[in-house]
Amino acid sequence: MSPVQRIVACCVLVVPLVAYFAYFQVLGVKSIERGASSELVPLEDRRSEGRKKKLRAAPRTGSGDSVAEFTSECFLLDYGEKPPKKDKNERSNEKHTLGRCYKSYAARVPPRGGWLKGIDFFHLRESHKERDQCFLYCIDQLDEDEIDTALLVQAVKMGLTKVVRKLTKKYGLDPLHHPSLGPDYGNKPGFNAVQEAIRGGHIESLKSLIGSNTDLVIDSLGRTVGDYLRMRGSAIRPKDAMKFLSLDTTLDQKGVSGSNVRVPDTGWNRTSKNKVSDQCDIDVIVGGMSRETFYNDYFMPGRPFVLRGMTPKTELGAFSKHRWSTTDRFHPNTKVSVGPTAYPSSTGQKHCKGDMTIAQLENATECPEMPGVPMVHARHPKEEDLKELYPMYNGNLYDRNGGWREVEHFFGPKPWEYHLGWQVFFGGDGSGATLHWHNAAFNILYSGIKQWKLTPPRYRGWTGMPAKASGEKVEEELDESISVVCTQRPGDIAYIPDYWGHNTLNSGFAIGAAVILTDDYQMTADANHQMTADANPRILFVHINKNGGTSVIRMLQN
Repeated sequence: MSPVQRIVACCVLVVPLVAYFAYFQVLGVKSIERGASSELVPLEDRRSEGRKKKLRAAPRTGSGDSVAEFTSECFLLDYGEKPPKKDKNERSNEKHTLGRCYKSYAARVPPRGGWLKGIDFFHLRESHKERDQCFLYCIDQLDEDEIDTALLVQAVKMGLTKVVRKLTKKYGLDPLHHPSLGPDYGNKPGFNAVQEAIRGGHIESLKSLIGSNTDLVIDSLGRTVGDYLRMRGSAIRPKDAMKFLSLDTTLDQKGVSGSNVRVPDTGWNRTSKNKVSDQCDIDVIVGGMSRETFYNDYFMPGRPFVLRGMTPKTELGAFSKHRWSTTDRFHPNTKVSVGPTAYPSSTGQKHCKGDMTIAQLENATECPEMPGVPMVHARHPKEEDLKELYPMYNGNLYDRNGGWREVEHFFGPKPWEYHLGWQVFFGGDGSGATLHWHNAAFNILYSGIKQWKLTPPRYRGWTGMPAKASGEKVEEELDESISVVCTQRPGDIAYIPDYWGHNTLNSGFAIGAAVILTDDYQMTADANHQMTADANPRILFVHINKNGGTSVIRMLQN
């Protein structure tokens, strides 16, 4: 090669590299360094809320606990910078950030075979490896003062077992420390990492945090890990307790087997093809519950329960067929939209082309396009609708004599109660809620019988299958000790903790209601501060017996 050819070849190689780095210096782009041999990886230049956002993209490297191959959708945000807006197909149910580390991660992933044949079980997602490796790498890029127990607690709640192990082993974080929730929450103490592992059913993270020491005291009441796991309805199920901790909780978790029950007479069609048992694997409380008991025994450990017969007869009577026959908007001859789930579009389905009368729904009339699939109706009622549904309370849905008084009793009174969005749900025999999850909720049943099937947060799932089919699929896919069941009667109030998967099956014509709580409710471990009379929690949305989807109503405080 001649000298001239050498000069030309050198320029061909060097000039593009110089231009490449000059281009990103002009943009002000930085990079994540990876030791002495790190390669520079440019930021993606994005627009969010009308302004440019520059996010550090993690490099592609080898496998192992450092980083596996993953896409550029893994970022280290600048201080004070917000993550990009979520994709329109994503939902707010999933956490995508760990400190300043951000990973684009869909809240729902279509299962193999599609939404009508399979379930998106959270613990079986193939995308977990890429997500985990992203955060494993990213936390090493954080500043020293950012590595704290708040980060550890969030990693536990996200089910990031390898990150949890790294934060405790490499950085020496204390799993029993209660991190402050910050000034937005009055600097109240939050749950510690061990408590959050139990509340979420994250058995592998729990094992990393405590080893095999189930006698470890984890709360101010002197209760141990073993005490939490022996509580009926614990999110750590017997199979996992034995496999990972050698703790046998089978007898403690055994539910109450009841005899067959008849659908109560509320005037609506009581005919049912279902065999209804009164079995309940969670606590059923008769006669009410104190605020202290609720917080210490159920909210803190993250356990579901049922309050039996807590709704007054006058309120139940307002949902009878006789009462509805005197209304305009809920008369049995009124036509309403119906579908295989409350929100068909969330799993790629559609509503029935033709509307049905409430009387047709009552009698389980089939949709011509979807033979054999029970139909349901869900709506977000206007103020006029609520006045027809609850005429006895004069607009105060939290009247001290009403069923919803328990929410105010547990969490404090107004002003938050006036900023709720409501939804009405009803469906015939065989309808119900397909398997799904969301934040913690209180549910009231007004008519029919509702059979619940619950899965701990670790085993939560999402599907578009009809209610009965999704329940059968859960039994097929999960060990029998993982899910818990309970039968809800009219007037019962069911509490479903944060992120528990749940599927319901209605016997007879069913009408129900629910209120869903935001993360604000889930975060504090200080009952004296959280449960004060002047508490001002924030409500995200309210949802009435959701069936296969999530309400998009967002009711914020003034």
